[in-house]
Amino acid sequence: MSRLAAPFSPGASLPRIAYLESIRGLAAIQVLLLHLLSAFLPELVASSPSSMIAATIHASPLSFLYDGYSAVYVFFCLSGYVLTRSFERKGCSPALQILARAVRLGLPALAATVFAAALMLMFGRANAEAGRILGSAWLSGQWDVDLSVLSILRDGTLNALLLGYRDLPAGTLLAPWQTELSHSFVVPFWTLSIEFQGSILILFLCWCARRSWWLWLAVMIAGTLFTIRSAHVCFFVGHLLASAHYAERPPSHRRLTATALVVAGLHCCVLADVWQPGWLIRLCSSETQWLLAGQFAPMQQKAYGAMLILAGVMDLRSWRTVLARPMLVALSKFSFPLYLVHWPIMCGPASAAFVALTAFVDTRLAQLCAIAVGIAASAAASVVFLTIDRYAVRLSSRFRRSPVVRPASILRAHIAGPFPVPAEALATASDQAERYSHSPG
Repeated sequence: MSRLAAPFSPGASLPRIAYLESIRGLAAIQVLLLHLLSAFLPELVASSPSSMIAATIHASPLSFLYDGYSAVYVFFCLSGYVLTRSFERKGCSPALQILARAVRLGLPALAATVFAAALMLMFGRANAEAGRILGSAWLSGQWDVDLSVLSILRDGTLNALLLGYRDLPAGTLLAPWQTELSHSFVVPFWTLSIEFQGSILILFLCWCARRSWWLWLAVMIAGTLFTIRSAHVCFFVGHLLASAHYAERPPSHRRLTATALVVAGLHCCVLADVWQPGWLIRLCSSETQWLLAGQFAPMQQKAYGAMLILAGVMDLRSWRTVLARPMLVALSKFSFPLYLVHWPIMCGPASAAFVALTAFVDTRLAQLCAIAVGIAASAAASVVFLTIDRYAVRLSSRFRRSPVVRPASILRAHIAGPFPVPAEALATASDQAERYSHSPG
């Protein structure tokens, strides 16, 4: 106990939170690589690769480097963590908190939709021709949108934040008002509606914690069970980790246990495309009305794996040290802008570059060049979009400027138990949550 209860110093508390931002930045790169490889080297992403090399990579831990789906679930867990820190210390009304969150996510989403529409006007549906050359119905089927002001406004606001998309799980109640995912200007927006719903869940849990520990415990248990087969369970896990101050505490000396969590999580994520346990298949396919509509079993297995990996990394001193390096933390500020811009660049300039290059070079070289163009152009565009991202943060903060209320002391007393975290560490965590809290990517 004495080791875990070691006091925090103001200088040491920052890196313990900053390393979480590096995780977010690396996860954004995973999403970028997943989509570019799905477009231009689909054999690396296919569940049954055609070549021996692709099959070997796909079945090895190397595939986690471009496992964007697992990265999304890491995002959700991190959001549950940092939003807990932000919401538990804010004194403004829940309505203003929700409005601030909508501004934080919605303004960059709308800007990204306008950006995607502009690229479509410039390059047409270059992805359709690229998909035809590659024999990829997936790539050809993207950007099947109505290029109009109304569709831009709808996709950048209602679809992205509130409605979600029809051909994804857990959206049956809103299905009459949803559009298909292929009709989106920015397909990764399917995560934004889940992120926004998760924000409301975390806000409600923090409200419950301020009222009563028993109320919080009851809602936590019921909510976790209800969402156990959906992506929303990641927010409950992130909130639970935040309630225990898991990222702020000094890492334990149980390195073997933490390493086992990382290995087990990696195993779950890598094998998810080819194998899932029978109980998980039955859980996700059950038609029960007592649980939130389930994801497909492979996706849910990746969600569980992402939780294990994140919990293990948080408890490993060596990983914290590496991830807290200033360069990684500085680069992480581009994670949300990168998430916003890479899809339109993939469908627009990267696909156009591939189509143009096939007239002069071998198809394989054209594929590699298209990936390089996608990475370089996405990095450049994310630098520009960082200005919009920062403006959204400042604007949303105006809704949250009110006297700081007392944190959920009842919750800390029961969850933190004999391992208290000093006030300066909590303040640092909350400040960073305010700065970095955003959508996946």
